[in-house]
Amino acid sequence: MSADRVAAALARLDEHRELHLPLRKSDLLGRLALRFLWKRQVKWQIEANLAIRDALEAVHEQTQGGDGRLVRHPELVHEIEQLRRHDQTMTAGLNQRLYSGLGRVESQLSEMRLRHAESAESGDDVEQRLKAIETQVAALASAATDVRLRHAQLDLALDRVRAGQEPADVEAADRESFLELALIELLDGPADHVREARRSHLPLVTAAREAGATGPVFDVAPARGEWLEVLRSAGLPIAAASDNSLVRKHCAGLGFDIDAREPLAALAARPPRSLGAVTAFRFAERLAPDVLARFTDLAATALQPGGVLLVETPASEADLRLDPFARKALPAVYLRFLAEASGFADVEVTSVEAPHGLGERLRLVARR
Repeated sequence: MSADRVAAALARLDEHRELHLPLRKSDLLGRLALRFLWKRQVKWQIEANLAIRDALEAVHEQTQGGDGRLVRHPELVHEIEQLRRHDQTMTAGLNQRLYSGLGRVESQLSEMRLRHAESAESGDDVEQRLKAIETQVAALASAATDVRLRHAQLDLALDRVRAGQEPADVEAADRESFLELALIELLDGPADHVREARRSHLPLVTAAREAGATGPVFDVAPARGEWLEVLRSAGLPIAAASDNSLVRKHCAGLGFDIDAREPLAALAARPPRSLGAVTAFRFAERLAPDVLARFTDLAATALQPGGVLLVETPASEADLRLDPFARKALPAVYLRFLAEASGFADVEVTSVEAPHGLGERLRLVARR
């Protein structure tokens, strides 16, 4: 019987000289763990040691009689005992290596799961940004459609006037006058967004009034009148000028009386030290350098002590590509220079968010 066990142990030694994959292909975790361990020949060593142990036990049984007495040489028995102890020590070491290897595999799997979760969160963030961009694009497309419709309506009206189909006293605005309002719709988006953005400038005007500049707020580019509505809601006196008949008509519908003169001419006609604030939105970037310098000089002359000049203009050339009336972006250093050269003692130029998420703008605040 003992000889059979020796033979079986030797057969197992030959069988397990090569590594095998007993797991199913779908068991990825198990295959990964075994492959990690097999590369270090742990499996072969375990099977080999078990086979050697069985062979040694069989030999040990042959060295003893039925009554437990030794029938072989004591030297052989001593050698067998040493081999058994070495086998137990090696098996304990292999078990330790096995558990250590499994721990490293579990650690790597945990790290892979964490990276996968982070990738999923990053994907969700990208999806939210894409949705926000799609919303903005849809709003711009809607505004562009409205602009095209207004162009068509204007062309029909002008054709009728020029053909003599309308009364002779009807004033037909030129295309440039119409474009001013249409472009504001395209560049700034819905009026509600613009009104909310302009509301952030209100503390500058109220602070000027607290400093003693109680005159009206004069706006040189009223456009759709969002800023005038903000000032009116705060109970502040208002004055504005525009030589665009369509702008005046639009603002009249909101309850504002707009001076029909060219804005700088109307500003020059104001008595010195009579205004609490002078404001300009989408105005400075459309002026020639000498005209812009004249504008800051006129504002400095018309403002009361403590009054404020507020100018908002696009911060980069990229923001001006859709505006055919704009000349070029005005650097912050140049804006500060113009204000200081006109006699403003307290000047600051900062970046502010544009309404409708269309980039940044520069805000010039110059106090008398």
